[in-house]
Amino acid sequence: MKIIAFLFLGLALGFAQRDGNYNIRFEPTAILQTGVEIPFRINVDDDRHKAVRGAKVTLEITTKEPLDTKLLRATETDPGTYIAKPIFPHSGEWNVYVEVDHDGAKSTRNKQVLVP
Repeated sequence: MKIIAFLFLGLALGFAQRDGNYNIRFEPTAILQTGVEIPFRINVDDDRHKAVRGAKVTLEITTKEPLDTKLLRATETDPGTYIAKPIFPHSGEWNVYVEVDHDGAKSTRNKQVLVP
């Protein structure tokens, strides 16, 4: 019975998400404003400072109101560089959250931005 328990534990650990330890840097490439696409450049490097290629990168913008949440999939433009273009529907303080998923490893980063 212990062997079966260890097998199930091993399978569970094999499917578990692990920390990617990715270095995620992102910033808008245009002036923050409402009603238009604002490109965010997202750079992703691994712990050896090599560009992470072919990752699933998402960018989410949200305010304190749950109705204001928008989730976008970023497009890879160069090795390790991704672009997402959210539209901020109104001014105020927004949380920008980026998630990188690559080969079963995941890392996240977020920051607050003020949209005038």
